[in-house]
Amino acid sequence: MRRQRFAMLAAAVGLVTAPMAGCLERKESITITKDGRVTIAVAYEGEKGDFETLDAMPSQAAGWKVEREIKQDGDKEVIKITGERSFGPNEELPSSFASPSDPNRRLYLSFPTTVRREVRSDGVYLHFRRVYEPRDWAYVQLWVDNVMDDNIKQLGEKKPEELTHEERVQVVRAIAGAEGLKQVELAQRALRESNEALKPDHWLLARRALLDVYEEHTDWDRIAHTLASIPEEQRQDAMERESQQIIDAAHRAFVTSLRNDAKYDPEHFTRFEAAYDRAKKYYDITNQTGGHAFDIEVTMPGEIVAHNADKTEGDNTVRWQFDGTAFRDRSFELMVTSRLPLDRKDD
Repeated sequence: MRRQRFAMLAAAVGLVTAPMAGCLERKESITITKDGRVTIAVAYEGEKGDFETLDAMPSQAAGWKVEREIKQDGDKEVIKITGERSFGPNEELPSSFASPSDPNRRLYLSFPTTVRREVRSDGVYLHFRRVYEPRDWAYVQLWVDNVMDDNIKQLGEKKPEELTHEERVQVVRAIAGAEGLKQVELAQRALRESNEALKPDHWLLARRALLDVYEEHTDWDRIAHTLASIPEEQRQDAMERESQQIIDAAHRAFVTSLRNDAKYDPEHFTRFEAAYDRAKKYYDITNQTGGHAFDIEVTMPGEIVAHNADKTEGDNTVRWQFDGTAFRDRSFELMVTSRLPLDRKDD
């Protein structure tokens, strides 16, 4: 899967032509009966590239009945994956689509879901609640804010052919600067997870070694010239190659510093690399799902008395529509309550 690491800023100034990001549609229908039984039906739909998602999806291993359908829509091939699963009145509802045995379970989207039954004097109330737990993202915006100063923004408003060579160098360095800050953040998260005892100066020396690759040891003049001199249709691939080489060099510099200054041994590196891979995957999932379109319907028994949904569908169904940015740095809560008449056994 293509990472398109620098595509956003690069496309803004004509260095590459970034393909439009796809939008995976995630529809979910949740039906609750008066005895508290819950049936969840999930449908994912999109083009093939949209399914290059790292988030967990319903699977047979996690107890879902899953079906896959491919259909033609004009010149596009559309894929639809559906999953369905029912839960008894006292059965715990899923907080993720991951299999319980998946070692990366905590990296995926988490959405604890409950149905609570409450007896009052005027009826039996059923309370549905789902909370999409927050995904860290403010640190990503910080990278962009650090490199997208007014000068870079102004360059982004120019036509590609109007940019001078010096301006292209500025843009390439700004793009790479964001990637360098990203690597620093992910590396720091990995070190905190894998080695709480690392001394502060050893972390700072490794950080400086990584950033020096971007700030001191890369020939930005050559890269800017190369990107400007090749045909437009080849720039995306060229940018990918150049960026990957820089990323790899920065990672090697970071690791070398840990080996020389912190005296890291193979066991330290094994733990660090595993934690670094987890940090990258968490970021990639959050990044990808920001463009996913969520459409959640909940059908309740009895009379709906309160909800925070976007709209109602008929007498018993409420509906929310949002994208994955709704739970960046904040939780996103879905709530609906319905009321049923008292039964004799509820008295």
